[in-house]
Amino acid sequence: MNEELELSGFHFTCNASDSASVMPIPKTLFACTVMYEVRSADESSFNASVMRLLSDREGGRAALEGVVRGLRAKDCRLAPAFECMADDDEVEAVEGVMSFLAHDRCDRRVWTEQLPSKVGVYHAFVRKNTKDRIEHKLFVVVSGSLPFVDDEMFRLWQDSCTSTTCAQFVCAEETEWLRAATVRNHNRVAALVAEALQLPVTCVIDTEDPSKTRRAAHPTTVTFQQDIYMDSCRNAVHVVNGGCFLEKSQNGVLFEMHAGEGFWLFQGPTDNASGNPYGTVFNSSAPGSCFPSTTVRYHDKFAARGSVVSCARAADRSLLCEEDDDAEHLSLFPEEQFLRKCEMLGFNRNSPVISLMPLLAVVRKAVL
Repeated sequence: MNEELELSGFHFTCNASDSASVMPIPKTLFACTVMYEVRSADESSFNASVMRLLSDREGGRAALEGVVRGLRAKDCRLAPAFECMADDDEVEAVEGVMSFLAHDRCDRRVWTEQLPSKVGVYHAFVRKNTKDRIEHKLFVVVSGSLPFVDDEMFRLWQDSCTSTTCAQFVCAEETEWLRAATVRNHNRVAALVAEALQLPVTCVIDTEDPSKTRRAAHPTTVTFQQDIYMDSCRNAVHVVNGGCFLEKSQNGVLFEMHAGEGFWLFQGPTDNASGNPYGTVFNSSAPGSCFPSTTVRYHDKFAARGSVVSCARAADRSLLCEEDDDAEHLSLFPEEQFLRKCEMLGFNRNSPVISLMPLLAVVRKAVL
C-alpha cells in the first residue's frame, strides 16, 4: 500500500471485453523515467562535463534551482489538460494535396512544462554492448508524471468505467495522449536542464507544440513505472504497477532506487540490428511480460525486512530537497533474491547493471 492507500506492485490481467470497472487504475497512470545521454567527444578516463560540474558544484546547483523555480512559476492555467488534445475535425483540407501530407497533428493550445518528481544529472561508468572498454558517461534523468492530467484521467475512468469496456478505455484517445504527453513533458524538461547546465544533449523541436518553439531532448531510454497494455492477439488487457512491459521497453530498463542511490540500468541482450547501446528486449516469451522498475519505501511505523537502506536527503550534497524534507527514508535495496527473480523475468545475469549515481538532482518530498 502506498501513501494514497492504493495497492502497489502488481500485474493485473483481464479480458478486453470486461467492464473497465474491474481494472485497478492508479491515480498516476503512465508515470515514467526517461534517460538522456550527454554527448562526449573526448576519449579521456573521466568525462569532461562531469569534472566541470564537480569543480563548480555551487554554480550547477544554482542553475538547476533556477530551472525548478521557472517550472514552479509557470502559469497554472497553461498546464497540460485533455483540452489540449488535437482534433482531427478542425484540420482543413488543402486542395490538390493528399490529406495525410497536409495533416499537422498539433495540440489545440500551448501547454507549459510541469515539474517532475525527480530531475537531475547522473554519472556512471559504462561498458556498452558495442564496445570493449569502460566509459565515463553523464546522463540527464527525469522521472514522474503529469499530476493535473492524471487527476483528469482518474476522474474520467471513475465516471465512465461502468459503461465502457477495458478495450475501449485502453484504446481511447485520451489514454494515448496522456502516455505521449508524459514523455513529451519529460523531454522538454530535460532540454531546459541541458541548456541551463550547458550540456551537449541532442534536442529537437517539439513538432506537436502549436508554437513550434519548444525544444525537446531526444530520449535514450524510456521506462514506465505504471502502464496499461492491450494484447490484441489474446484479447486481453494488462495493467502493471511498479513495473514496465518488456515488449515495449528497449535499450535497457531503468530501475528507480532511493534518492541517494539514483537509478539502475538493466541492460538487455546485445542489439545487432537497431544499434541500441544498452541492449534490446529481454528474453521473455510470456504474454504481457513485466519487469520491476522501482523499489519500495517503507512506512516509518512498519518493521522493514530484507536489505534496507536509510537515506537522509538533507545531508546529501548531491540532492536538492525541500526545506522540511529532513527525515530519514527507509527503502528496500535489491539483493540476490531480487536478482534471481529478475533472471526468471528475462534478465541475463551476464549482462551489466549500470549504476547511475546522482551528481545534482532535485527530489520532491513525496517520492523515493
